[in-house]
Amino acid sequence: MADVLTISNVAIAVGLGGLALVVSYRAVLTSRTPQGATAWILLILLLPLLGTVLYLVFGYADYKSFERERRQSDEDIFDMASEARVADTPSRLDTFARIARLPVTEGNDMELLIDGEATYDAVFGAIGTSQKTLFVQYYTIKDDEVGRELRDALIERARAGVSVWLLHDELPFIGLPRSFKRALQDAGIHMARPSGPKRLLGRFQFNYRNHRKLVVVDNELAFTGGLNMSRTYLGRDPSMGAWRDTFIRVRGPIVEQLALHFASDWRWATGEDLSEIAACTPDEVGPLKAVSLAPSPAEETAAGNLYFIALAHVAQHRLWIASPYFVPDRDVLTALRFAALRGVDLRILVPGRADHYLTYFAAMAYFDDLRAVGGEVWTYDPAFTHQKVALVDDDIVSVGSINLDIRSGLLNFELTVLFEGKSAADAVEKMLTADFDNATRVDTDLSDRPFLTGMVARVARLFAPVL
Repeated sequence: MADVLTISNVAIAVGLGGLALVVSYRAVLTSRTPQGATAWILLILLLPLLGTVLYLVFGYADYKSFERERRQSDEDIFDMASEARVADTPSRLDTFARIARLPVTEGNDMELLIDGEATYDAVFGAIGTSQKTLFVQYYTIKDDEVGRELRDALIERARAGVSVWLLHDELPFIGLPRSFKRALQDAGIHMARPSGPKRLLGRFQFNYRNHRKLVVVDNELAFTGGLNMSRTYLGRDPSMGAWRDTFIRVRGPIVEQLALHFASDWRWATGEDLSEIAACTPDEVGPLKAVSLAPSPAEETAAGNLYFIALAHVAQHRLWIASPYFVPDRDVLTALRFAALRGVDLRILVPGRADHYLTYFAAMAYFDDLRAVGGEVWTYDPAFTHQKVALVDDDIVSVGSINLDIRSGLLNFELTVLFEGKSAADAVEKMLTADFDNATRVDTDLSDRPFLTGMVARVARLFAPVL
């Protein structure tokens, strides 16, 4: 009997070892970075059963075919973009336009919407005026007073004859109630969930999520930024408390690019081509040049990382970035450090409280890297700050959904709009100056923090490639 148990144990050990080796090889083939592959391999080899399960849920994807097919799909959609109102003079946004593979447009206008009340008032007000089409996309929609207000507003417009499309990236089993979605569908609203690459566990995946927030009204007016649809973003969630965030209202030719970004996600999710509906030529309404940049895991160029690297390289005397997370890719960190060494006023604004503890503590392990070369890190004190905003010098701003972390840079579908123009820069400078006035500069080295804090931060940083 003992011999049988021994043989069984050996067989199980050999089987787990073989499985771990196979899965480790798959991690080498599918990981976006060498650091990510190394982290997965160590986890799988040290904890074969747990590591394999975690990799299949969080790591594995049929990435190559997804990358090829999604890229071709996006190119087909943007072939519909109008050539009108494209900037015909050099722009400081040209680098970002090359990353986005889209032209810089001119004649745009942008208005900041600071925090939840202003954002929801503007978004719901614009939805209520729609006459023809509504494209609506959110990462999170909750069945609370905010989510239900969105539902009711869309239903009212659909019943008034407006064509409504809604994208919502919810996980199976833990998303919106069936009755909530049925009410939307019964009103004739087209609904879909964005999709990433094919995975072993199908739609149940935590990576390759669509983090974009976008509303396009009649192809004339658009909104994007950091807020989802939930009471949390009004500061009414008892577990999170006060909330600081930023959205923008956009008009002008840039709206066409945003509408086509929605169409590209819709086509990949459903197979339906909305490009003819999304293509438009909005009139010039303001002084700003603009380009939209929508990083995705289908990009060959890691556009999310290149976005931050470009911010650092374009900056001549100032670069202020507000992000809820600070877990940068190594190349991004190097670019930021070099900007500080060039004498750029580099400031990073992050929350003074955590919503995800692993990323919160991992960020602490990066603070010293910036501070050592003259960069500054500030923690916002009155609320959890969730905005994703950048200010470069006195003429470039960016507002969108891109976080300063590896997940946004490599694993999520994101969206931001960059503007060139003094009026936009003045508005963002005023907003961020008020935020820094309510923030505390980090002047303590990690080695001088409490022992437990330093230990947790250093361990959390080890997981940075897979955060």
